[in-house]
Amino acid sequence: MSGIPPTERRAATAAQWLESPYPARVMARVAYQYGLGPEDLEDLLQELRIALWKAEPEVRVGASWIFQVASHKAVDFIRRQARTRRGDRAFAGSTARPAHDLELDHLLHVRVARLPASLRKFYDLHYQQGLSEREIAERLLLCRSSVRWLERCCRQRIAGQIR
Repeated sequence: MSGIPPTERRAATAAQWLESPYPARVMARVAYQYGLGPEDLEDLLQELRIALWKAEPEVRVGASWIFQVASHKAVDFIRRQARTRRGDRAFAGSTARPAHDLELDHLLHVRVARLPASLRKFYDLHYQQGLSEREIAERLLLCRSSVRWLERCCRQRIAGQIR
């Protein structure tokens, strides 16, 4: 099977799919169909590869299975983005306050000062400098899912849900 992409007529094992360039082309096509940009393709492709890796190595899967998994990963990605945007709006609404509320400003600064160093760095990059998730990931040398996790932890600590 070396070099020849697996087809529906000739199903291949999950290990053969991982070695093939075909999953990258499938994910690019699915991402395009769902309106996702090339900047999201790497994360989606990694999730597809993880799904292939978790499959039994000797189980034979066809192209339709690859397309189905790729579509599910794209839908999950879109839902995660929507939840993040909803969370951003909710957090922005909860932090929106009159400029003269010095007591709340003081409380926010105290809670930010108590954050661990990694969360303080994230807070500075995201909320003070206004960098995007991707830019923060590049600066902190993390994957984007780790940046999302930092954001969730930061919000919970500032809101007082975690000590």
